[in-house]
Amino acid sequence: MDARFICLILLYFATNRGENAARINHPRVLLPIFEEKAINFTLEVDESNCYKWTSSRQDLISVMPVYLGFSECASQAVITVRTHDRRRNTAIIFAEEVQTGETLRSEVIVDAIARLNVRTATRQLYLEEAPAMFEVHAFDDQGNEFFTLEGIEFDWKISGSGTNKPAAMRYLSFTNSPYHTVPPALKDFEAKGTKGYMVLLEGINTGTAKVTIGMPQSEYSHVKPIEVQISVLANIIIEPSEVTIMAGDSVTFRILQLKMDRLHAIDSKQYYLEVENTNVAYLEGNSATGSAMGRTQVFLRDRNMANTDQATKPPSALLTVAEPHRLGISLLPHLNWVTVQGEHHDVALDLFAADGQKITLGTRYSISSEIDESLFSIIQRTRNGSRLSGVAKKEGVTQVYGSYMDLSVQAELQIFKELQLTPSKAVLPYDPNSVKPMSLQFRATGGDSNYVWFSGHPQVLHIDGQGLATAEIRDVRPPFVAQELLEDGNTLAAHTTVKVALAKNQKISRLAKVFFLPPKRLQIKRYNFETSLKDYIYLHVAVYARVNNSDVPYTSCDNLNFQLDLTHHILQQESNGDLVEPVEDACHVLRLRATAIGSSSVRVWYSFQDKVLEDTVDLYVFEPMSILNPHENEVVLPVGSSRNIMFANGPQRIFTLEAELTKATVFDSKVVKVSEIQFNTQNAISAFTVLCRELGEADFSYRVYNSLAKPSFVAYRSELTIKVHCVPPRFLKLYARQKLRESCPLEQSSSLLYLKDRENKFEIEIEVEDAANRRLMNISSLSLDWEFGAGEELYPDHKISHRQIAELEVLHGVSLPSRDVLILTLSEVTPNFRIKGTVANYNDKLLRQQNIYPEHPPFGVYNSKTGSVGTPLIENEVRFHTVNSTLLPKDHVSIYLAPGHIERIPIVQGSGYLQLKLSESGIVQVEFDEKARILALTPLRLGHVHLELTDSCLTTEPSHLSISVVGLGAIQVTSMDRLERTARIEGIVRLIDTNDNLLLIDHNRLGDYDLSEVVFDQSVLSVRLGDQENLGPGEIRYTLVGNSVGETKVVFQSGKGALQVSSEPLNVQVFAPIRLFPRDSTLVVGSSIQIFYQGGPQPNTNMVYSVEKEQVATINSAIVTAHRLGACRIVGKCMLRNPVTGKDEVISQDTVELSVVALKLVQIRTPLVRIRTAAVMPATLWGLPDLSPMVLGTLKNTKIFWSVSHPEIVEIFNVFTAAGIEYQSEDLISVRVRALNPGKVTITATMSLADGTKLPTASVELIVFKTLDLVAPKPIKMDSILAVPKSTLQLKSNMEDAVFTLDGQSSGIVSVTRDGILQTKDTLGRDLIIAKTVDQTLPIGIEVKNVQYILTTLMPHIKFKKAVHYIPRGMNFMLKVSLHDNLGNEFSYNVEDNGNGLRYELATKDVVDAQIGNNLTIALNLQRETNNVIAIRLRDPTGVKYAEDYIKLAVVESEQIYPTKTIFSVGDIICFDSPLSLSSIWSSSHEQIVTIDKHLGIARVLNHRQKLGEKVIITSGEESNQGGFVKYDMEIRESDAILFTKSLDIFSGPEYRGHLVLRNHLQSDKYSNLFAQNASKCATQLEKVPVNVFSCRLIAKEGLGRQLLKLYKVDAAFDVVAGQYTCKLELLSTFTELLAIVKTSEVYLEIEAAMPSGISDTMSLKLVPGIKVTPESLRVTDLKPQELHISGLDKALHRVQVKPSDSTYFAVDFIEHGHGISKYRLRFFEDFPLDQQFYVLVTSPETEQSIEVTIVGSTMLAQKCAGRSYGGPLVYRILENLGFILTTTVIVIISIWVYMSCFQTQGVTQVNSEVYFSKLSFDPILTQFQLFSNIVSDKSHSRSYSPSDKSDSLTEAYIYGYPRLNSPNRSGNSPRFS
Repeated sequence: MDARFICLILLYFATNRGENAARINHPRVLLPIFEEKAINFTLEVDESNCYKWTSSRQDLISVMPVYLGFSECASQAVITVRTHDRRRNTAIIFAEEVQTGETLRSEVIVDAIARLNVRTATRQLYLEEAPAMFEVHAFDDQGNEFFTLEGIEFDWKISGSGTNKPAAMRYLSFTNSPYHTVPPALKDFEAKGTKGYMVLLEGINTGTAKVTIGMPQSEYSHVKPIEVQISVLANIIIEPSEVTIMAGDSVTFRILQLKMDRLHAIDSKQYYLEVENTNVAYLEGNSATGSAMGRTQVFLRDRNMANTDQATKPPSALLTVAEPHRLGISLLPHLNWVTVQGEHHDVALDLFAADGQKITLGTRYSISSEIDESLFSIIQRTRNGSRLSGVAKKEGVTQVYGSYMDLSVQAELQIFKELQLTPSKAVLPYDPNSVKPMSLQFRATGGDSNYVWFSGHPQVLHIDGQGLATAEIRDVRPPFVAQELLEDGNTLAAHTTVKVALAKNQKISRLAKVFFLPPKRLQIKRYNFETSLKDYIYLHVAVYARVNNSDVPYTSCDNLNFQLDLTHHILQQESNGDLVEPVEDACHVLRLRATAIGSSSVRVWYSFQDKVLEDTVDLYVFEPMSILNPHENEVVLPVGSSRNIMFANGPQRIFTLEAELTKATVFDSKVVKVSEIQFNTQNAISAFTVLCRELGEADFSYRVYNSLAKPSFVAYRSELTIKVHCVPPRFLKLYARQKLRESCPLEQSSSLLYLKDRENKFEIEIEVEDAANRRLMNISSLSLDWEFGAGEELYPDHKISHRQIAELEVLHGVSLPSRDVLILTLSEVTPNFRIKGTVANYNDKLLRQQNIYPEHPPFGVYNSKTGSVGTPLIENEVRFHTVNSTLLPKDHVSIYLAPGHIERIPIVQGSGYLQLKLSESGIVQVEFDEKARILALTPLRLGHVHLELTDSCLTTEPSHLSISVVGLGAIQVTSMDRLERTARIEGIVRLIDTNDNLLLIDHNRLGDYDLSEVVFDQSVLSVRLGDQENLGPGEIRYTLVGNSVGETKVVFQSGKGALQVSSEPLNVQVFAPIRLFPRDSTLVVGSSIQIFYQGGPQPNTNMVYSVEKEQVATINSAIVTAHRLGACRIVGKCMLRNPVTGKDEVISQDTVELSVVALKLVQIRTPLVRIRTAAVMPATLWGLPDLSPMVLGTLKNTKIFWSVSHPEIVEIFNVFTAAGIEYQSEDLISVRVRALNPGKVTITATMSLADGTKLPTASVELIVFKTLDLVAPKPIKMDSILAVPKSTLQLKSNMEDAVFTLDGQSSGIVSVTRDGILQTKDTLGRDLIIAKTVDQTLPIGIEVKNVQYILTTLMPHIKFKKAVHYIPRGMNFMLKVSLHDNLGNEFSYNVEDNGNGLRYELATKDVVDAQIGNNLTIALNLQRETNNVIAIRLRDPTGVKYAEDYIKLAVVESEQIYPTKTIFSVGDIICFDSPLSLSSIWSSSHEQIVTIDKHLGIARVLNHRQKLGEKVIITSGEESNQGGFVKYDMEIRESDAILFTKSLDIFSGPEYRGHLVLRNHLQSDKYSNLFAQNASKCATQLEKVPVNVFSCRLIAKEGLGRQLLKLYKVDAAFDVVAGQYTCKLELLSTFTELLAIVKTSEVYLEIEAAMPSGISDTMSLKLVPGIKVTPESLRVTDLKPQELHISGLDKALHRVQVKPSDSTYFAVDFIEHGHGISKYRLRFFEDFPLDQQFYVLVTSPETEQSIEVTIVGSTMLAQKCAGRSYGGPLVYRILENLGFILTTTVIVIISIWVYMSCFQTQGVTQVNSEVYFSKLSFDPILTQFQLFSNIVSDKSHSRSYSPSDKSDSLTEAYIYGYPRLNSPNRSGNSPRFS
């Protein structure tokens, strides 16, 4: 028995294991045999384990495993038919599981093809429709179908039915078909133009054709071709094809043709309609009208076809004329009256004939209908009423009615809520290591809650009737979709779907898609970062897959195993408990219970394959929240009353996070209303007010939580609930509260129970209870009636003053109900006083204010006997005697110490028997007048005392009065400190007592305070006492009047000597009124002018301008721009904040006039009309009558054209022409005229305005004359001195003993001293001065003339690289002003020495920085764009006719000035650029910080400024020589961050460069240390950059990696191409030695870059050895085959692809694969050309290498260097003309020379170097950003490489490829640069 039981158990486990065992996808495969073609087929195991594949018959079938990644395991294998013997054979393919030894098998049968068949969906094609697919299937002689025909060529032939007809169809390639994609198996056929096992056929003409399919292979010539007959038709129909109408009604027929799956109407005269029986109906065009009952055919006739042609039956339609017999109704499109909200439907009302045919209704008849449009919204209704189009709008049931004459119909439409399915898209994890089954709950809402569920792939996903989906699939990815393709962004189709539908109407459904994808990233999507002690934190974990270049979250991932790490163990994970629904994007929830108070960092991680996905969050635990008040946790209130509720503890503000404490409440708003109380407290307390709105019970829940703006945080809500009872009152209780003292001198009795308070009031405590004897906590909403009497006497209500109040107690600043009290006011003591209270009704006024309507009748009680509801009697009564209580009107009094001052306080309450007690004597004298009940206080000295008043009769506590006797302690003055002359302002003086409180001032006795004012300068300011109305406590008003301009101080004081108190001095500035300039301005439309002012306060910080008419002109930043003709005013106001009122007030203002006129004429103004040759003068354009260039120069988009009648006489240029700035026509408002040759010339100027208006031409005539000079005999040229009257000159000769005297015949217009001081007088004329030495004399002529005009010229030392039309922004110019006489001659001295300087005026100020220098010079700094005009004038224009010159300043941004940014950090290299000529010198103001090449302008930042904000000035130009220059201000910061562009990369060993960036922590967007406008040009000028700002070293953490450290050298360098610093890694040994150490292992290294300050960064390197190709190149001397050996890792060799560059001349065959090596054979065809260059392309997808092995022919040596600059082509041409012997000799010599020159000098053999070098070849056009993108961007997957040096250690580097491979973390999307 035991043995049987054990056998059964073993049998069960064996059966169960067999059911779950792994399987091969095809246990039996049938493949065809071909002579020249090897058929491939893929076998796959359904479990992704590690299998070893073998074949039992290698001669029949070979097997090649398919490895994924770097793994040596393969679950797939490609089998290939190797035999060519066309007979049936069988081979077995084995797949052995490496770990378990389990073996799977598949039987592969090979056989010959016996017959063919073709499969297609149709044998009729329609014109202009999508092409049909035809596919060939092959069978053996037993009728078995072969598994695949991929790669087999077939012959497809089309033959027509006749010779005269055009072809009916044609072949269409998959490439040219817009409806298909090219199948992978047919790509080669498409490229070659041949056909495979599947083709596309397209109809092009109507007719029939025959398609014949055969096999072109000679071994299958016996296989009979198959033939298929195919028809091509034109798809034309009549719509409707069958129709029933009523007599008199019409129907319109349409002629349609089916094209491209769509019907298109034919509007052609080729076709027409014809009625067979005209008695039944007649036609009008395409419209048929019914005449009589009956039936007829309507035919479509072709006018091009004879009527006798009966071969083709024409299209026809059946028309029936009938009477309606029945009215039908239906809901389209589902024909089901059950629907949901949002669905669009058509209510169809149709008439039917007696035979059941539906009648098509025209416009003559109509059907009436009725439907509830609040439920079903009608969007469109047909004219005949047969169709109602609309949408289900609202949930409910409605009847739908329809009627036609005596026919009617009715239906019931049921509308449910909208059907929704969640989730609509589900992404589930694909993890072969997960053993837990996946489950996902789909939820449907809406409809009638009765659903049916369907799975699109039940084998993959099973779903039950409740929407629960389960899956236990290990790999559901399609076999043709790899994970790499998904990550690269290819679209992935859904693996399965889930559909839910209404059970009553399954056509109303919703669909969800389901995907299975591997994980890529883990993130804690949402979590409550805080919780209370012993409560829980829920971490919503989201896991993402990568699809279409974006992260897609898992819908559910409960089957994944997540791990936790905590820094502080205050939380404990629990798996049991209530299920929590994950938030959006989250797929799993981790449940953590709080075990202690505090905070902790939690790391959640999950391992998938070789990657760890993780995320970290910070969590907090706090004390749980509790209810502080009320203690009984319930509230009893009547309707309309409220109570405060307090909560303690709970979540608090977290100061280490940007969290906001949020509070929320939940309650029944119909029963209660809740509002929060806002108050400040240090305790963790919250309070709310609860108001009852109607009878009932409600739960008030309070929630509090911390919220963060980040979406990953979710609040933990601490919640408490209080029961609120809103009840009617039922009972009333009254209590007395006080008694009299026994020592009271008044007569007492036992009935004397109650005391009056200090205001003749006494109190009765009130309690109201409900029917359950619960005390109502607030009765303010109840109306209580009171009845008062003495004995049996009743008092009227108006006689007894009474009121009802609620006393409160305060807890932590929150008011809480204490008791309700009735307070009565009696004028006299009343014996045997009686009070009766009744709760009569609600306080209707209070309830109306709160919008509350109570029950009716109020407080209703049901009477079971009568069955009615009535108001119960709620009353109570109390009796007692009354007396008064004592109450002071205030508890503190402050008395000012002044002679004769007495403070009187009335005592109007109490029994009148008081006991007075002072805490200290001598400060105040106290007297009490019992009759007048007045307490008199007389101050004696300064101090503070307490007065205690005790009533001898009342039991109340004694009253206390705090008395302070004070003096004047301080005086404060508040007033504006700026005042316009003759204006008035107010000043407020505040008096502060000796206790630092505002003194209570009696304005009727201001003399008691002994105030006086002291004005330091009364000529500037006057102060007088103002009115004393509307003042605050302690304030006195004064009035300040400005007398004259100036500044003074005001002091207010009181007292004398040591007791004197003074205010702080008030500084007051009295200023002159503001005056705007220019006073009266005239502008033209489009011009502008700047308004400036004089006067006003200094400094003036707030000047506001406004324009009276903004349609005429506008003002912005004091610049007025004219827009329309007219006149307006411009108002300028000076605003100042008044400290008394706190508002801005106008303290001064002025107004100027502005006129805008039309510009109709212009005029040219020149200082001379006669000018000598070689002289220069200005010419400016003025508007008439008097519009200066300052106005015209601001016009935009104007055009000014200057011309001269004789260019050989004068020339026109602008002041900046010498520098290379040629203004365009819009800026030529002022020019320079140079006289060239004598003659008469006319200068004209034409001006066009912005609107195109061309003004009349202005002109001026000039005469150029030649000065009189002596020609013969040869003259001695001596220029005379030209001077102005009243000037002084210093004459100096080259000899120190020279003495200066006047000539003996001097006219006396000048005087001179012996030492050469020359003075001119008022007289004009000439004179002669003699300079004498011992043996020599020198006559010096001097001419005294008036100055005619001034001329501004540009200083030298400046020249632009190329001509420009505008001044570049940032330029600095030096202008020189010269003086000229009436002939154009320049004066010989400096006017400034005579006291005359320069001044300037700008049309737009604050834009141009102008500085006046010595010797009549002015420097311009143009740092901003402007369209400006500067007028340069002499400061003293006396005697000068034209004392001003105008220069247009057109300054724009220039691309030639670089850089524009100003902040740099240490290590940056900046290539400066300026518009100045290349001869300009560059200089740095601090070479120790920024050094710059003075010729190239390339600067390096060496150090940084210690003080932030200090600038380093870089200058380009001649600043030292007062010429033009460009200045760059640079702010240099410390480089406190070093960052690699990649955190992880892969390299193959020989060489690597890790790029990094040095930057400041504020430069988050910095990615390069090279700044240049033209990066390529800058790189060519850069020499080797020394790197001393950081160092590099190589680190290894594993033992194998440490062995490699000695093989590498690491240096810090700068890559000029990339513009980045690098850590350069070089292999010191050979690659073979490296490969011997690494073997097949994966080695990880780290590169560390560190700065001297200790700041560093690291990046990880993964070493992946590449493949090696031997030989590196092939030489072809004959056509014998040669072998190619490829060595490397097996997993890489299995995926290597070897292809010829041109398969026409040679082929590459695979020989064999051994361990670590693969062999290939090159076969050269007979026509292989030896004079051309070919190569073999070796591609390794595993290591991402692409290697070209060049094939060198025997005649190619002379051509090898043809592309070099060695004269190769010349040598080749010489060789072509020599004989064979000479050619041979030269070839030997050249071979030796080529070897020495081309190969020995290179040092390495660059095999396929163009593969690596071409993609990084230097392009000088590239910008810096393009270079950086090409090198660093992760969007390129090529391994381009350009070697930077040529060491011997890199001999093998180019064979194995460049080591910078693709990495998982590219810099383009790295968060390190975000």
